[in-house]
Amino acid sequence: MRAAPERAMDIGISTASFYSRLVTEDALSAISRLGAEVCEVFLDSYCEYEPEFGELLKARAAELGLRVVSVHAMSQQFEPQLFSLSLRQRQDAWKLFEKVLRQGRLLGAKLLVFHGPARLRGAIRNAACARIGPIVSDLADLAGEYGLRLAWENVSWCLFSHPGFAAEVLPHVKSDNLGFTLDVKQAVRSGHDPFDYLAAMGKRLCHVHLCDYDLQKPDYGLCLPGKGTFDFQRLFSELKANGYAGAAIIEPYSDIYGKVEELSVSLSAMKGLLANA
Repeated sequence: MRAAPERAMDIGISTASFYSRLVTEDALSAISRLGAEVCEVFLDSYCEYEPEFGELLKARAAELGLRVVSVHAMSQQFEPQLFSLSLRQRQDAWKLFEKVLRQGRLLGAKLLVFHGPARLRGAIRNAACARIGPIVSDLADLAGEYGLRLAWENVSWCLFSHPGFAAEVLPHVKSDNLGFTLDVKQAVRSGHDPFDYLAAMGKRLCHVHLCDYDLQKPDYGLCLPGKGTFDFQRLFSELKANGYAGAAIIEPYSDIYGKVEELSVSLSAMKGLLANA
C-alpha cells in the first residue's frame, strides 16, 4: 500500500537539527516555538523506539499542534544489518525496523526516511543491486503495511551516494511503495550537484531535506538554509513544476549554527521563497 501524498508542499524542521542539544521531545517544543507547523521526528536512541516514548511524542505533538510528516531512525544502529550475510543479524535488524514503523504509524507519519546499506568497512561486497533490491522491496512493502512509504535518502557514506544509483537499483525493486528523499547537504558532501539527484529520483521523489552550503569555504561551508549559495528558488520552482506536494524539511547538522533562534530566520526565508516559486 502506498501512503497518501501530503496535502500541500510545506516547510518544516527536523528534530535532528537539535541533535545533542535537545532531547527529542523538547526538540518538538522548540520547533513549535520557531513557527513550524510540520516536522520530522528523528529517533536517536533505542529507548525512543519503545511504545511508551511514542505515546509521549504523540501527546507532545498534539499539544503543540505539530503535524509529523516523517520519521527517521539513527540508521547506523540497525540499517546496515538489514543487508547482512548473517541471518540472525538480519532478523534482529528487522525487529528494530518494525519498531520504528510502529512509532511512525503512532505519530501519524506518512514516510520513513531510510539510508540503506552503508559502503564503509568493505560493505560493498554485499551490495550488488540484484541482492539488495529485493530486500529493499520487502522493506518497502512492510512499511506500506504500517501506512508509511519508504523514502530512501541519498547519503554520502551509503551506497546511494551518487545520482546514478537510483537507476541501477530500481530494476531490482518490485515494490511501488519505495520513494526517494533528496538531501541537499549529502549531495554536496558526495561531490554531486543536488539537481542531478532531483532528476534521477524523478516521480519517486517524496521527501526533501534542506541545508545550505558555500563551496568556497572549508568543509563545504555547510550552513542554515538561506545563508549559503544554493539556489532554493530554483529547487522550489522545479519541485512545483514536477507536481511535488510533500514537505521540505530543514535538517542542518546541529554544530553548523549558533543560537536555536537562527532556525526561525531560515524557516521564514524558505517559506517566502516557496510562496514565490
